[in-house]
Amino acid sequence: MKSSTRTAALVTGAVVVLLAPVAALKAWSEPADPRISVGAPAPATLLPGDVRDTAGRMIANAVWTGLVSYDPRTGAPANAAAASITSPDRRVWTIRLRPGATFQDGSRVTSRSFAGAWTAVVREGWAGARLLTEVAHVKGARRGADEVPGIEVEDELTFEVTLDRPLNGFPALLGDPAFFPVPESVLESRDWASYGRKPVGNGPFRVASRNAREIVLERRSGDGRPVVVKAMPDALAQYRAAAAGELDVATRVPPARHESMEAEFGDRHLTVPGREVTHLAFPGWEERLASPTLRHALSMAIDRSAVTEGPLGHQYSPADALVAPGIRPGSREGQCRHCVHDTKAAVAALADAGGLTGPLNLWYEADRGDDAWVKAVAAQLRGELKLDARPHPVTGLRKALDDREVDGPFVVHTTAAYPAPVAALAPLLEAGTGFDGEDARGLVAEAEGAGDPGEGVIPARLAESDMLRAMPLMPLWSHHDHLVWSERVRGVTADAFTGLRLDALNVED
Repeated sequence: MKSSTRTAALVTGAVVVLLAPVAALKAWSEPADPRISVGAPAPATLLPGDVRDTAGRMIANAVWTGLVSYDPRTGAPANAAAASITSPDRRVWTIRLRPGATFQDGSRVTSRSFAGAWTAVVREGWAGARLLTEVAHVKGARRGADEVPGIEVEDELTFEVTLDRPLNGFPALLGDPAFFPVPESVLESRDWASYGRKPVGNGPFRVASRNAREIVLERRSGDGRPVVVKAMPDALAQYRAAAAGELDVATRVPPARHESMEAEFGDRHLTVPGREVTHLAFPGWEERLASPTLRHALSMAIDRSAVTEGPLGHQYSPADALVAPGIRPGSREGQCRHCVHDTKAAVAALADAGGLTGPLNLWYEADRGDDAWVKAVAAQLRGELKLDARPHPVTGLRKALDDREVDGPFVVHTTAAYPAPVAALAPLLEAGTGFDGEDARGLVAEAEGAGDPGEGVIPARLAESDMLRAMPLMPLWSHHDHLVWSERVRGVTADAFTGLRLDALNVED
C-alpha cells in the first residue's frame, strides 16, 4: 500500500514537472491580446442624445453612423446615412436616407428612427437638446415637449425638418451624436436605462460587452480586430501603459510629460486642435469697462502662454482668434492682435483709456474648475497694470448676469456645434454681455443664411473682425487633445468633432 502511494506521488510530481515548462512555453508562444486597446475616462453615458464628454463622443461615432460624417483631413461634412439633405431656402430641409440600412439587431433604419430619436432628445431634456432648440432652432422644439412640430415623417426613408430661421450649416450639424438614430422598438419602450447600458446602433461597431473596467467593441463586418476602451481616467497611467506597449492608444497626456512626449514617442503622438474657446467677457451695462481701448489693454496684459503652460497644464493653446483652430475649414490664425502679450502697449492703452480705478472683479462659476487660472490672470493684471483685480467665484453666474449683478469681466466657455466659423461666433452674441453690435449680428445672420456654407465664410470673418475691434469679450485659449500610441498600432487619426476614429485603427501583424 505504501509502495503504491509512493508511486502515485512520484507520477504526480513528474506530471507537474513536465507541465510547468509546457505551460511556460505556451504562455511565451501565445500571441499578444489581439484587441486594439484605447485608454480613456469612462463615458458618462452611451445614450447618443445625452453624450457630453470626449470618450462618449468617440464611442458613439463608432457605434452609430450619423446622417453626415466629417472628413478627417478637411473637416468638411459628407453624407453618410443620408442619401441627400436638401432645402430650397435653408429653412425647410428634406432628408432622404440610404435604403437598406439596418441596426446591429437587424431592424431597419427608417426616417422614424431619426425623427423619434430627435423628439426624445428634446422631450427628455438630454444634453443634445440645446442643438435642436438653440442652434438649429427647430420649429416648436422645446425641452419637455412631447411633440416637435418642425419634424415630420413623410415615408419610410424621408422626413422633413422646419427651422425657425435659415441655417445653411444645418447639414453639418447633423454629424453630432444628438442626431443619431434609435431603433423604433426602443423609441416605443422608452427604456433608456437598458438601452444606455448596451446600446444598439447602425455604425461599424457593436457593443459586445461592457463593465466598469472596459467597453468591448466588435466590428460589425466581422473583419478586423475588436477595440477595447479601457476605463483609465488617470493621464499618467495611460501614458506609461502606452510607453510600455501595454496600451495601444492613450487619449490623455499628463502635463509633466508634455515636453518629453516627442522624445519618448517620436512620431507616435498627435495634438488635436479643439473647438472650445474660453473668454473673458465684459458686461455691456458697466460703463467704466465700455471703452474698447481699455478692453484691449486688459487683453494685452494677459500672458496667455504662461497660463496655458502653468495652471492649465499644456492642455490648452493661447487664443489669437475668436474661431477655434479645430474648426476647419474657416479658422484663421493671428486675427486678434490685441491677444499678444505686450506690457508696454497694455500700459499705454490703459493710459489712453483714462485708467481704471477701484476693484476689478473677475466673475466665474465656482464649481466649473476655473479657479486656478482665474487667480493667475488676476495676478497678471495686478502686476502688469497695477489694477485691483480680484477673483470672484459665484454659484449661478447665469442668474447674476440676468440680474445685472456682474460688475466686471466674466468667464465664458463656448463650443462650436459644427465645423464652420459662424458656429463659433453665434454663441458669443448670446453670451450675456449685452453687446449691441448690430453690424456683427447682421453679418452673423448673413453667414447663417447664405446660399451655402462657403458663401457664409466672408461675412463670418467680417463679423469676427468687428467683434475683435469692439472686444465685448476677449479670447483667452482653446482646448486641445493629445494622443500617444504604441509601436504596433496604425491609423491613428482624430478631429475636433469626432474625436479618435476607432474604425481607422489597425495593428501590424
